[in-house]
Amino acid sequence: MGFSTVLILFSLLGILYSTFNTSYKKPINLGMDFVGGNETRIERACEEECSKFSPDTVLENLRGISKNKKVLNNIKLQFQNKNKLISIRTPYLSIEESNNLISNLDSIVGPLNYKTKNSRLIGPKLGKRLLFNCVTSLLVSLFAISLYITIRFDKKYALFALLTLFHDLLIVFGIFSWLGIIFSVEVNSLFAVSLLTIAGYSVNDTVVIFDRIRENLKSNKEGYNETVQLSVNESFRRTTFTSITTLIPLLSIILFGSYSLFWFSLALSLGIIVGSYSSILLAPSLLLKD
Repeated sequence: MGFSTVLILFSLLGILYSTFNTSYKKPINLGMDFVGGNETRIERACEEECSKFSPDTVLENLRGISKNKKVLNNIKLQFQNKNKLISIRTPYLSIEESNNLISNLDSIVGPLNYKTKNSRLIGPKLGKRLLFNCVTSLLVSLFAISLYITIRFDKKYALFALLTLFHDLLIVFGIFSWLGIIFSVEVNSLFAVSLLTIAGYSVNDTVVIFDRIRENLKSNKEGYNETVQLSVNESFRRTTFTSITTLIPLLSIILFGSYSLFWFSLALSLGIIVGSYSSILLAPSLLLKD
């Protein structure tokens, strides 16, 4: 209980700090999927190893030669794949403005391989609509899960299962708030998918243990607390092995997968670890009697 309290306070602190003490003024750093903008990825034409550039230095040079100063105040530039791949994130730009930006970038860090240019554009209205849809789908799924647990178990079991579910989601959300504060990590639509997956996974683990407790209470003549402990012990191996086998492919994606799936896989891994912990330790402990 004490450990969970520390995790919850840590998460709430990150959410509050992100909301009131960051430039984006939101509980979490929303990516382009939700706020709209332009993303362009292009490779440099390097024969062998590409020379290293500092993003801050490149942005400073861009400001010196660019006419649109306002755009450059909100630009995000990253060098990836051993400085060969350049990722440029900007607010909404016209085609002409985007081409001028690439031309200016070519004069600073070029030559660029224009055949590798890949652009993505999301308008601000579409971004807001996607954010609304993601939040709506999360709320609807949580309501459906709450309704299912309430029907499946009595009120006490349902309440504790829902508490552990919100505990898991809050901790993962809070960790990504801190990642946004410290490392400028942005969340996209895949993060919403990961939260939905974590919710289902966490409830499944908790339901399995609660089912075992309910069955043993009907047939076991030992005391209530002893029966709860016995049920957790009987479910421990199944829950643990299931979590480990799920984490193995996620770990492979984190280590060897593409950058676009890295944070999605990390969010899922964190959710599975926290969800397994809460299902095995936190949820049954809430059922114990003094």
